[in-house]
Amino acid sequence: MTVTKAGRPAEVRDARRFVQAGGLIFYLLAAQGLIASGVGVYVFLAGGGARDLVLPVTGALLAVCYAVVGYSLRRYRLGARNFAFAFAAVSLFAFPVGTVLGSLIVLCIDRANRAGVFPSRPRPAAAVAEVEPGTPLLRFDPAPVPAAAE
Repeated sequence: MTVTKAGRPAEVRDARRFVQAGGLIFYLLAAQGLIASGVGVYVFLAGGGARDLVLPVTGALLAVCYAVVGYSLRRYRLGARNFAFAFAAVSLFAFPVGTVLGSLIVLCIDRANRAGVFPSRPRPAAAVAEVEPGTPLLRFDPAPVPAAAE
């Protein structure tokens, strides 16, 4: 029996398609953020106050974040997977459209994780210090300070 790190080829192919679809969903969410930003700018220019600038600024910032996550997700970056999961978890509470999109993204990320699409970071090797048996690991007495040469 041969054990491979990734799943079956068909499973990996489907998982890669799911991740690509998840990235596309983030691109659509970025477009939605830009539309919200445009509406905020229109309200401000139509005679709104300074408080009306909050919507365009947050809409543009959210659009940039969504676009970066979508781009990185489509390149199978590990950090994008984590951010995509966090953004999807937050959007689950935006009923009904956010719930559907958030659950689709969670499904895409889950399938890709199970198939091993995203790279895994190697764990750093623990540094083992060579210590003589019977030597305490912690010293409670201060080390002697050499006298200053005069």
